[in-house]
Amino acid sequence: RAPEVSTACPGPRAVIDYSKADAWAVGAIAYEIFGLANPFYGQGRAHLESRSYQEAQLPALPESVPLDTRQLVRALLQRETSKRPSARVAANVLHLSLWGEHILALKNLKLDKMISWLLHQSAAALLANRLEERSCVETKLKVLFLANLECDALCQAALLLYSWRVTP
Repeated sequence: RAPEVSTACPGPRAVIDYSKADAWAVGAIAYEIFGLANPFYGQGRAHLESRSYQEAQLPALPESVPLDTRQLVRALLQRETSKRPSARVAANVLHLSLWGEHILALKNLKLDKMISWLLHQSAAALLANRLEERSCVETKLKVLFLANLECDALCQAALLLYSWRVTP
């Protein structure tokens, strides 16, 4: 369970904010997706307690996992919810990491450049969807990304990626 859930004290006036608990769970499950043991399952020294772990104790993901993805998993496992990206922002980080390399390379990312890139992505996804008999997984992912787009979440994702690339 996410730290804010596992450390919550029950009571008549207690309020638990679950808004980023699912994002934390995705970060924990990512270890299994990339072939490692989930650091929050099991017992022994390697097992971390969600109530008390420190981010520095998180095991490193394999080097074969793209750097942006490794940094996203660490961000999703931030104990402090204010430092943890929402699920929407995390999804946008992955989409931008996959398809937005040239737009993210701009030092001064402007909204008009982002809109132009989104229009290009939309046109390419629509064309690919119409031209292929069976839609490929990448095209479906792009269509879903574009259909669920929220400007604020996309801008937050771009800023996160930019900060990771500027800061070693």
